[in-house]
Amino acid sequence: MLRLSSSHLRLLSLGCLGLILSACAGPSATPTPETYLQKVGGSAKIVPSGQLDLDGRKPTCGDRPTILDDRLDDYGGAYPGFLILNPKLLNTTSTTVKLWIYGHECGHQYRGKDESAADCFAVQRGREEKWLTPKGLDEICRFMAPAKADASHVSGADRCTAMRRCYAEPR
Repeated sequence: MLRLSSSHLRLLSLGCLGLILSACAGPSATPTPETYLQKVGGSAKIVPSGQLDLDGRKPTCGDRPTILDDRLDDYGGAYPGFLILNPKLLNTTSTTVKLWIYGHECGHQYRGKDESAADCFAVQRGREEKWLTPKGLDEICRFMAPAKADASHVSGADRCTAMRRCYAEPR
């Protein structure tokens, strides 16, 4: 019996969703927030850029909207042009971790699929915006500690080591 980690399931489900959305939208089309909503249904909704509220903070990622989808099987995800967050899972984390997750998904908008680059983008942005301190980075590292390596990510401990280096260097 094949057993997949939740990270693998997330990649598989997002990959399948991407194929479905692409097939519906045309051969070379990128999914839009609207086509994402059509496919996932439920209570998912689009939050325009500048209107997302994470514990009283209003993070932005350029002009990209965020989809709140409580059925997403991870804390967050991204397609070119929009971010996806699972509010049920985010509500189990601190404000600092929420902002880091948002920053990581935003990092994919600017740095592409590279997970380490998205992590680095998030911690440098947090440092510059002053919501991330060394103590907050410790909190993110505790959150990431249980994460096992998979096809797209190094282990949580290795991600933390890399994020500490990024935090310390200029952008």
